[in-house]
Amino acid sequence: MNPEQYHTDPNCLFCKILNGTIPSKIVYSDDHCIAFLDIRPVNHGHVLVVPRHHHKDIRELPGEFAALVATVIPNLARAVVQATCADGFNIIINNGLVAGQTIFHGHWHIIPRFLNDSVDWPWPHKAYSDEDKDQMALLIEQALESQKTD
Repeated sequence: MNPEQYHTDPNCLFCKILNGTIPSKIVYSDDHCIAFLDIRPVNHGHVLVVPRHHHKDIRELPGEFAALVATVIPNLARAVVQATCADGFNIIINNGLVAGQTIFHGHWHIIPRFLNDSVDWPWPHKAYSDEDKDQMALLIEQALESQKTD
């Protein structure tokens, strides 16, 4: 994907950071994405990886472009862990308001984690019945198949 083809939204906070009209502490930049410190970090060193192509959430991001952005995440994660002396990290994508997305420009969070930090993890889990598990797998497989014809 050619950088000149990237769509931006003049009302989007992240697009404004991408075009330099809102300042940020950028730690990485290339033709496909930037990474900068979150101004309200979960833990210090919390980095946002933001594609240069505007899209509401990850579902709208073209796969080839997502792949290009994803190639920088391992190096960024290693750098965050090294810089913060973290014990581990989370990589999170929030999609939709109900999932905690507050800026509607899809992005990845790299959050350094420390033993005994105040982040509440793990999330509660729910079990499937065998029938429910089979049905859910079938529905997802059918949805994937329908995407091939779109």
